[in-house]
Amino acid sequence: MLSAASITGTAEGPTESRATRGGSESRVGTEGGLCHEFDWGRLAVLVATLLLIGGGLFVATPDVVTADDDHEDEYVVVRFADDHVVTESEADEIPPEPYVSVDGSNGDDRLIVDDDGMIVDANSGEQIVAGSEDNRVQTISGDPNLVVSTNGYVNDTLVVNDDGVIETSEEGIPATVGDEDGDEIVFEEANEAYFNVTILDDQIDPVGEGETLTIPVEITNDGYGTDEEDVLLEFLDESGNVTGSVEEELSLERGETTTLEFEYETEQGDKEAAMAEVIADTKFSATSSGIDSTDITIHAAETLVTITDADEIAPAAGDELEITAEIERFGNDPEGEQDVLVEFRVDGSHVSTEVVTLGPGDSTTKPFTYQTSEDDAPEVTVTLTSQDGGNTSTADVDVIGQASYNESVSAEIIDRNYPDEGDELVITGEIGYAGVIPDSTQEHPVQLYVDGEVVDEQMIELDGDEWVESEFTYETQQGDAPRVDVELRTPGTGDTARPLVAGSGFAVDIQGIVEPVNVTDELITTVAIENTGDIGDEQDVRVRIDRGVDDPRTTNHHVRDNKTISLEAGERTIERFSFRTRDADVPKIEVAVISADDEDVVNATVRAQNARFDVTELSADRDSVSGTEIELSAAINNTGLEPDEQYVEFILDDEVVHIDRVHLEPWEERTITTTVDAPDDDSNFSVVTDNVSETVTAAGVDDPDDGDEPIREPSTDGSDTDGESADDASGDEDERGVPWYLFVLGVLGVGASVITLLVYRKDPDEFPPDAQTLQEWGEESAQSMRRTGARLAIAVRQGDVAAIIAVAKSALGLGTGTLVVRNELPRAATVRVRCQTAEDTVVLEDLELGPEERRDLGSLPDVDQFKVGAGVEDITAHEEVFQSITGDIGVVLRADGILIANFR
Repeated sequence: MLSAASITGTAEGPTESRATRGGSESRVGTEGGLCHEFDWGRLAVLVATLLLIGGGLFVATPDVVTADDDHEDEYVVVRFADDHVVTESEADEIPPEPYVSVDGSNGDDRLIVDDDGMIVDANSGEQIVAGSEDNRVQTISGDPNLVVSTNGYVNDTLVVNDDGVIETSEEGIPATVGDEDGDEIVFEEANEAYFNVTILDDQIDPVGEGETLTIPVEITNDGYGTDEEDVLLEFLDESGNVTGSVEEELSLERGETTTLEFEYETEQGDKEAAMAEVIADTKFSATSSGIDSTDITIHAAETLVTITDADEIAPAAGDELEITAEIERFGNDPEGEQDVLVEFRVDGSHVSTEVVTLGPGDSTTKPFTYQTSEDDAPEVTVTLTSQDGGNTSTADVDVIGQASYNESVSAEIIDRNYPDEGDELVITGEIGYAGVIPDSTQEHPVQLYVDGEVVDEQMIELDGDEWVESEFTYETQQGDAPRVDVELRTPGTGDTARPLVAGSGFAVDIQGIVEPVNVTDELITTVAIENTGDIGDEQDVRVRIDRGVDDPRTTNHHVRDNKTISLEAGERTIERFSFRTRDADVPKIEVAVISADDEDVVNATVRAQNARFDVTELSADRDSVSGTEIELSAAINNTGLEPDEQYVEFILDDEVVHIDRVHLEPWEERTITTTVDAPDDDSNFSVVTDNVSETVTAAGVDDPDDGDEPIREPSTDGSDTDGESADDASGDEDERGVPWYLFVLGVLGVGASVITLLVYRKDPDEFPPDAQTLQEWGEESAQSMRRTGARLAIAVRQGDVAAIIAVAKSALGLGTGTLVVRNELPRAATVRVRCQTAEDTVVLEDLELGPEERRDLGSLPDVDQFKVGAGVEDITAHEEVFQSITGDIGVVLRADGILIANFR
């Protein structure tokens, strides 16, 4: 038995007392009883206390140890660790049947903890004691072991001895029911062993009849005692009948584990065995099982053949087919090494028979070959059979014939032109193998179909996995506009397209499109429409979008705007089409303007509702003083509809030199500036947001075009560094300047251009004029030039720069004022502006202006009367007439409308 650990109890009150077994404060009586020795020191303290308080009698005795009732109704068990008797919840490693019971009850009359923490007979409720009624067995707080207490002192613990009797750990006093004459408490399972069995099935190799089958088994004695058992291995067939068995004798001590290897000599007929079962112990418990089983395979004495690479090979027709087989011999019947015949068949026809020499349990791999032909395509069935037992392995193998190569050819249309009717349509295709690739060069026919008819055919030579570009042509005809259906056909897969063909009649030409736009904003397209026919006509011109622009195989057409246009022969008009974008238009659409005879297409970007940080006004300016630093700057504008915060990166030649975190509301703009060391050479300056990246060139320190001239040291001998005299310095200066005769020729050229322009503006329809008209114009021009010269001389003498500019504009037929457009809306806006005289349209512009953006459209006409109009849809909705004005004309976009006024 193991010795018990020392248990210490504590007494409550102002003093402490300790009871230590075998010490001066507590001893064991000669007859097994327990007594307490009187403490004279404690009595002296008591007497002094009585005298101080003047009366009363207090007897100081040790407090009785309080029983722990936390284990109420728990059974009492034995644990492995130190043979101690404990309650169930305190036990960790215990035998399968750990319960302590009354002797003679066969384990049925167990001990439990009552509601006072005392150990009692579960059936009778009587107290369990050790030697006398005063020595009670109980639980205490903080100690897992059951203890024996006498008059409030803990004196011992309980253990199980070699005979299974429960007794005190120090003196060996048996625990009994009620008193010292009661029934003893015993551990019935003290000498029982439980063999727990586990078959190590991952270590079992399959064998054939006549070979030795090894079954490794791990066995552990989970019981309290040491025992010897007969361990039985049985083999069972599918019906549960025993086909063979092996028995081994095994002895294990408590907690011991061993691995037992059963060796079974298989024989003919054992192939019927499907399961192995090991029985080591027929006693079962909740934690231990003496039986385990596993599935096994005992092959018949034969040779197994397995084709291993059928999925990895695909020979071309005419090439050699080679398969690999794994060949294994199972069993030892007949005994020793044998020559096994293996037959090879293709599509049921005999190809060859090979001899394979194998001993019992041996295996090998062997190739089998067959010469294919075109007739074998697209696949053949190969079969291998071992003739000793008829074992067969079958697989299908692809054979690549010409048909397979043809089916693998693919063509894709990668480019096309946009011809006029009568011109040649050129379709560029890319042709190659999309599936099976032959080992040798092959030729394949490829045809171009236009509106269902073959118009071009070529034989394309393909070599391996390389793709070939080729051009196919078609001579367009009258009536082909606006589109034709084309198809590239191959023996495999082809491609289709609908290229544009420009025709006669109403020709459409997209002049401009205001994009990108935010979703739900208007997308405005400006279109020139011209009647190129011989008679006047009226047509419906429509704007159609295609949301499948990024997928050539998908079309998603929707008509968004249309107008009825009436034009005489040769007449041309500029029209504006608009529609409001939708969520489904994000991120890109194809915008097509279509008449009955023509079509023009552009792509437009439609931004989602979320924020978008665009980059504008990039600059990289050298410091004019030091020359060694460069100031980087960019404007960041949130053109989206939501506020956002993004990181903005400044990058010089792939190196980040500045990062700024910027928060912008919709349409808010902020300029970011930083100064860095200038690079030695020209560098790329990029600004990157989450949405875009813009780049400009930044000049380096060593840039020869940066405007810095080398400083020339003066010569001490009166000459410059080139060895020329100082008298020649003026000549050098002249050589570096513009020669005087070139300046004179330039002035004369400008004068001639001005005169020609004035003559043309006088009457464009009669340009060039006849001699008499030219003489009359000359006289008028001479008088006008004299008046203009006089005004110019006066302005020059007075130094009035504004007057000089006004005279120069008047000479060119331009007024002194300027036409200015300004957007005072908090968002971007689109507007069309027109300025007209009685005879001419001077300005016609479609503008997209950001918030607070101003745009100068040029000088006002130098006439007595003109009109200025502006609008989004109808340009005449806001129109004003001006007479003999001075100053500028402003067109202002406001929330309450468009203002057109004269600003002096």
